[in-house]
Amino acid sequence: MVGIWGIGGIGKTTVAKAVYNQIAHEFEGRCFLKNVKEHGHLAQLQELLLTKMLGNLTFKVSNDDEGVGIIKTRLRQKKVLIVIDDVNNENQLKKLVGDSDWFGPGSRIIITTRDMGCLDAHNVKKIYEVKKLNDADALRLLRLNASEGNRSLDQDTMAIIHDVLHYSQGLPLALVVIGSLLRNRSRDKWPAALRSHRKSGKGIHELLKISYDALADDEKEVFLHIACFFKGRNKNYVIDILGGCGLNPGDGIDVLRKMALISITKEEEIWMHDLLEDMGKNIVIQESPTEPGERSRLWNYEDVHHIFVENTIKKNGIKVSGAIDRELFNEEIVCVDYLPNELRLIDWVGCPLRYFPSNFYPRNLVVLKMDFSSRLPLTRSEIVIPPILGTSPLGKGLQLCGSLKEVTVGVLKNLVNLELSSNRELSKFKIVGEMESLKRLNLQGTAIKELSSSSIRYLKNLV
Repeated sequence: MVGIWGIGGIGKTTVAKAVYNQIAHEFEGRCFLKNVKEHGHLAQLQELLLTKMLGNLTFKVSNDDEGVGIIKTRLRQKKVLIVIDDVNNENQLKKLVGDSDWFGPGSRIIITTRDMGCLDAHNVKKIYEVKKLNDADALRLLRLNASEGNRSLDQDTMAIIHDVLHYSQGLPLALVVIGSLLRNRSRDKWPAALRSHRKSGKGIHELLKISYDALADDEKEVFLHIACFFKGRNKNYVIDILGGCGLNPGDGIDVLRKMALISITKEEEIWMHDLLEDMGKNIVIQESPTEPGERSRLWNYEDVHHIFVENTIKKNGIKVSGAIDRELFNEEIVCVDYLPNELRLIDWVGCPLRYFPSNFYPRNLVVLKMDFSSRLPLTRSEIVIPPILGTSPLGKGLQLCGSLKEVTVGVLKNLVNLELSSNRELSKFKIVGEMESLKRLNLQGTAIKELSSSSIRYLKNLV
C-alpha cells in the first residue's frame, strides 16, 4: 500500500492516474475509485470495486460488513491494482482495502488523501508527498494553459506571468485555473483579470475549502486565526496565544498539518500556502461582506479605519501591519470612544490612536503588540488604557501615558504576549498585579534600563 498525500489541487489524483495508466496492464484486475469521500454508502463502493475487478459479474452487497467478506473471498488470489482516490476517513480504507492479505501476491493499493491521519491510522508506511512544481515546470504548465499552442510571449506579458507564478507558488491547480482564465482574454486584459481572480479566488478557493469544511469547529477557529494573524510565527508561540483564547491549539495544529492545510518548518514556524491564506481570509470576509465591524477578525487598514469611524467593532482580533497610510488615519479616529472588552488580540505597529476609551477593560486580552518604530510618523500625544488602581469594575488593566514614557500593567490574567518595542521614549515600566499567563515581554529598543524587583515578582511564568 502506498499513500499519495498533499494539499488540495497539488496533483495527487493526477499522479495516481499517471501511475495507474502506466502499470495497469501488469495486473489481473484493476479499479480506480474516484472521489471516495463523496460517496455516502460504502456498500455501493464495494459493489463498484467488485464489478470492475471481476468483469461481467454484478454484485449486490446489503451492508459493508458483507462486502468485506466478499472482497476478501473473491480477490484473495488475484494480483490487483486499486486506486482509492480522495479518502477522508480511515473507515473507508478498512472496508475497501482492509489489509494486504485481502489480495494476491504482487498487488498494489494506491491511496490519495489530504489527511495524513488516515494513512497513519491504516498503517500505510510508504507515503509520497506531492511537491509543488519548480519554477520551470510551473512556467511550462501556465504557458500551456494561458497560450494557444506555444506562442512566444512579449516582455510585458512575461512580467504578468511571473506575478502569477509568485502567487500560485507552484500549485498546479492554481496554474491551470488562472492559465485558463487568461487564455480567453486579450493580452491587454490580463492584468485586470488577474486582480479580479485573486480577489475572488473563484474555483481555487472552492476546491481548497473542501478540506476546511471537514474540520471540527475548534480546528476551523485555529485555521482562521493562523490565516489572518499567525502565518510564519513560531508554533509554540501560536499554541500559547490560542491556548489563552480557550482553544486546543496543539491538537488543532496537528490536524491542520495532517490535512496539508499548514506545514511546520525545521525552525518550528507555521507556514500556509498563499491560496489557503486567501481562502481563510475570504471565509472571514463572508461573515459580513459589506460591514467589517460584524466580522470576527480584522487585518487591513481600510477595514480598521471603517469600524473606528462607524463605531461598529465587534470582533475578537485586530492585526494591522505594514506602512501606515496617513490619509486613512486622520483626525477622525485618533480618539475612539469604544472598543469591545472581549478583544483577545491587538497587534498594531505604529498605532496612531491618541488614547484607548476610558471604559475599555480588556480582561480577555491575550496579545498586546504595539511596536512604535521611530521611523513611523505618529500623531498621538498619548495612549491610555484605564488606570489599574481602585476598586471599580474599570480599576484593572493597563495604563500607557505621556507619549509612552511610562507603562503600568495591572491584573490582565489572560495576557500571554506583551510587546512595546522600538519606542525610544519609554523609560519606565511597572507591574502592580499578577500576570500569571504572561510568557513573553518585549521591550527591545526602549529607554528602559532595568525592571524593578516589585515588577519581577509578578512574572512567575515568563519564558
